[in-house]
Amino acid sequence: MTAPVSVAYLCPRNPLMGGEYYRATRPAALAAWKWNWEAYPTATLLTEADNDGGRLSFTTPRGDPFTPDIIIVRPVREWTREWTEQAHAAGQMVVADLDDDLWSHERYDELAVTDPDHYNEWFFETDAVLVSTRPLARRVRELGHRSPVKVAPNCFDPWGLNGSPKPGHTIGTRLWMGGRMEDDLRLYDELYLPLLEPLALSFLHVGAGEQGRFIDRGWPEERLIERRTVVIPLLAQALEGLNVGAIAMAEHAYNSAKTQTHAIELASLGVPLVAATSVEHYRDVPGRVDPTPEAVESRLRDLLDPYVWLRESDRARRWSRQVALRAETRHLESLLSLSHVLLSR
Repeated sequence: MTAPVSVAYLCPRNPLMGGEYYRATRPAALAAWKWNWEAYPTATLLTEADNDGGRLSFTTPRGDPFTPDIIIVRPVREWTREWTEQAHAAGQMVVADLDDDLWSHERYDELAVTDPDHYNEWFFETDAVLVSTRPLARRVRELGHRSPVKVAPNCFDPWGLNGSPKPGHTIGTRLWMGGRMEDDLRLYDELYLPLLEPLALSFLHVGAGEQGRFIDRGWPEERLIERRTVVIPLLAQALEGLNVGAIAMAEHAYNSAKTQTHAIELASLGVPLVAATSVEHYRDVPGRVDPTPEAVESRLRDLLDPYVWLRESDRARRWSRQVALRAETRHLESLLSLSHVLLSR
């Protein structure tokens, strides 16, 4: 009988935070359930004292030692080329995992100096790459990566953010402002801020903290509800009171390779959307409108009608579940296919 595949997902943050949950914690749980894999998210690297120069071992969430066949690495600052080389010498496979086009970020050069992650030192030496979108796969190939590149969409939970929102006057979103393009933030300033007072709206922002707040951009404190970033299992609680999801996304190379994550999170909660963007992958998002003041105001006014709100809430929830189920199937197909390729070498 063939031994089960063993996989360690190396996460840079708490495994229940956004990208780590969708691309490590949930895929690991699904692989263990469906195929009896030994698959664990982990954030524990070896210390020099623990390193014997052989196969790399990690610690499971239970605290047990774990020596995997495949190591899937998110952009972890502590990971370097030396770890990749040691894993290869010991017969282990190293896979890079991406859900953003890091190289197209408008502050990439600055961040590479002030907050280096050493990604370019080892990324091109990996045995394969998992990416969240087709545009991101094209980008990785254009950069010259010669190993297999597989599209594995984020594993969104079709039911995990199920909520009971109601019609009302609180709009908002979950936004990590430190990673957002300045053009996106200007769209929020131009499209949503001017409507708060005339339409008697409040704006709920989950993600406030060191990475930035809307009050720092001059938004009126009396119209703002700003809460800190939370892990995904607590996101529905953090978004409690939200009535309409407000999204703004400018046309930018960085955004073109991104996912529909924010729309799916809000829609799965049952919140209807105003998604102001012309970015191609948002074309089928319910509530997508042109990023103009007129289009945004018209959509918001419609959603203040309780009957329209109820219809659009149901539409958003159905859409998010359909996308989540398709994404999960595609992710697991790519993961299984990649494991066959790597372990047959």
